[in-house]
Amino acid sequence: MTNRDSGMELKDILARNLTRVLEAHDMSANDLANRSGMAQKTLHSMVNGTHQCRIDNLDNVAKALLVSPTTLVTPELPTNLVMSRKLPRLMKKYASLTPEQRDKVEEFIDSLI
Repeated sequence: MTNRDSGMELKDILARNLTRVLEAHDMSANDLANRSGMAQKTLHSMVNGTHQCRIDNLDNVAKALLVSPTTLVTPELPTNLVMSRKLPRLMKKYASLTPEQRDKVEEFIDSLI
């Protein structure tokens, strides 16, 4: 499937965006595979753009990166995702929270936006 705006296939946009986010945060594909609960081979194929990505895999990666799935297939990746060096540390802390604590964090963030 090709994105009309960029002329790139979505798998290529996803690969480029994942590569940029991983590089910006000094994170390896193996780290992301572990965080997302996905097989390393599957995640590497997403990062390399060698296969079409299943929706559930896109969702798992997005959750691990604390972004929406649509963000990862957006032709122009938001600069704040690439610029923020605090994201990996925040992701680790968020992952350790209880569901109730995560709800409170999300409510707080929603109140700021």
